[in-house]
Order: sequence, then structure tokens, then C-alpha cells
Amino acid sequence: MRLVRLGDAQSAVAADVKAALASWGGGDAVLGGVALAGYLPPGRSRPVDTVLVLPNAVVVVAGVDLPDPAMRLDAPVAGQWKIDGWPLVGPDPTVNPAAEAVGAAEAVAEAVRDTGLPVRLVVAVGPYVGQVTQPQLDLDRGIRVLHPMPTTLLGAVRDVAVGAPMLTAEQAGGLLIHLSPDERFTTAELLAEGFSALKPAPVEPPAKKKRRWLPIGAAALIGTLAVGSIVAALTSGGSAPAAPQASGGYTRVDGVDDGSRCADHAYGDVQVWLGQNQCVDLRRWNYRAENAGQPAGIAVAEIRFATADPAAQFQTLAEQPGAGGITELLKDRPWPGGPTTFDRAAFASNRSGGTVRLVETVWIGRPSTTDDPTLQSIAKHTLNLALS
Repeated sequence: MRLVRLGDAQSAVAADVKAALASWGGGDAVLGGVALAGYLPPGRSRPVDTVLVLPNAVVVVAGVDLPDPAMRLDAPVAGQWKIDGWPLVGPDPTVNPAAEAVGAAEAVAEAVRDTGLPVRLVVAVGPYVGQVTQPQLDLDRGIRVLHPMPTTLLGAVRDVAVGAPMLTAEQAGGLLIHLSPDERFTTAELLAEGFSALKPAPVEPPAKKKRRWLPIGAAALIGTLAVGSIVAALTSGGSAPAAPQASGGYTRVDGVDDGSRCADHAYGDVQVWLGQNQCVDLRRWNYRAENAGQPAGIAVAEIRFATADPAAQFQTLAEQPGAGGITELLKDRPWPGGPTTFDRAAFASNRSGGTVRLVETVWIGRPSTTDDPTLQSIAKHTLNLALS
């Protein structure tokens, strides 16, 4: 990620955003793209803290400063915000704290409209927030709010910037000149930031997603903005793919025992929690099942703790939309003939003593929805499947 300062920060939390971006380093080893700090959208009176120009999306990061740190923030996109149960009241109590961020994102969307890039919004709140809760309606619309820790912000940006690269280095250079006329970037610099050398074939834009395994994300879509969900940070390692095994009509495609390195294969608040609460063992599988001849892909994660208490806490956190999750094995290793993503997956979880099982299910070769009754049935059945 290449950082360019165009203007002054507009919020105190912008310092945390800048530190997070700087921690990713230059080039695309972590993310790539160009960050324009202090960009002034057309028609707006104030700059936005940061605009991230990525190969497949533009992400607006707008800061909202809270009067005090909070253990819990209730942040509806339209309505009263609350800090630890107390109403957050500003100079104009009728104005939602996210309203300006939404307006800035809409202005950026208009500025880049001709590129066809989706524009996403991250609302970064500070000085510190332990947990953000939002109405289910806002979550369903893809609206997220977060405290910008490096891993949390990275997971959120990766999630909203899904899909194949849409911009070549040459096109990115033209867009950046349009946004910041005084800045110039060489083709080599933009190639190093992940922009492609050749224009890829057109792809359909990602559909809106409603997921359960989400990091405490930060994409928001208001009005004309497009939204995605959180894509887990890529991890690596583990044993070689196991030979396919059948179990009760299910075929095991792949499996791995990650040992006690649970936090290494998690993201969002779940990753933070696992870093503070040691697990005993994590195992992940890919399974395939069929219903009336239609194949389904199943991602399973099973996390074991020493006692039942931390397992119950983990399950509660993992079930909370926007709180984080375990990276699907598909993200680590290819699945030939399987699904390409677990976006819009049906979700289920259960717990037995100190062991928690999380399941996601999608159709292979056709669109999926989180409320598909057949997928939900497969997911629930998988909770009780004997896996090995």
C-alpha cells in the first residue's frame, strides 16, 4: 500500500488509520493499492481521512471521533448511537455520526463512476472501541463500523475489495491523476501495488452478502454505493490434502489439523479473542454433498478448548454478525471443482463441552443465499456428522 498525503486529517482516529496502513508496508505483499490521505471529494466542504484506490474497488475510510473510549458501541446508520448504553449526543443530537461519512462516500462514488469500480465505506471510530453492535437491517445492507486496528482494518478492506482486478496499471494512473492531479505514479510503481498489466476479462460484480463468519467489518453502502462482506485474511500451512473419504453421503475433499495455532487461522474480533484465550486444537475440512443432484460445498471448522466456559464464550462471539470468524480452508488451498467462495453461505454452529463446530454451506455452480432452506438443512446436518 502506497501512502500519499493530499491534505490534513479530519479526525483524531485518522492517526490510527494511518498507522494501520503503514504497518502493511509498500507493495502488494499484504494488500497493495494507493492510499490518498486527506482527499477532498467534489462538492464537499471537508476532506475525507483516506481513500484507498485498489485494483478492484475504491474504499473510503472516514473517521468518527467519540468523546471517550468505549467497551461497547451501538452504531445504527440511522438513529441514536450509544456508548456503553448511554446515548451519544453531539452539537446536533438529530445528526447521526455516520452521516458525513456516508455523504463523502457518495461523492467519491460519483467521482469514480466512469471506472465502474465499486465504492465501499469504512467508518473508523476511536479513540478505542472494544465491540461494535449494529442492527441486523444495517448488517444485511452491508453497513459496518470498526475501531481501526491493523488486522481488523485489513480484514475489512480485503472483504469489501473482493473480485478480480478491474484496473490495469495504466488505468489506475489515469484515475489517480483525476483524483490527485499533482501526483504522478510510474507504471512500475502501480504494477508493484497489484494493478494488472493487461485488462482482465469482464466479470460480474460480487453480489451483496449476508454472512455469519464476519470480522468486525467496515463496509457501508448507502444509496448508490455497492457493498461486499468481509473476506478473511489468507493463511497458509497445514498438511497435504487428504484422500477423499465418504461419510453418510458426504465426501471429504480436504482436511487439516492446525494444532493450537487457532489465532493464526482466524480474523477480526475472533482472532483477537483467540490471541488472548488459548485453544487446544483447530481442525478444518472441506466436504461435498448433493441434494437432488445439485452439489453443495461445506466448510467446517472445529475448535477445541480445555474447558466448556471458553468454548461457550467463543461460540457466542463467532455467532455474532460482524465479530469475526475462522478462515475457510478454501482460502488456504484450492478446491478443484468446488465452490470459489463461501459468500452468502448458510451458517450453523453447535457446542459439545469444550468443542465448538462452525459450518458454512453453499451451492457449487449456482448462486447461494444465506436463508436457503436446503443449505440450512445441510449445514445443520453437518453439525452432527462424524468427521475425521
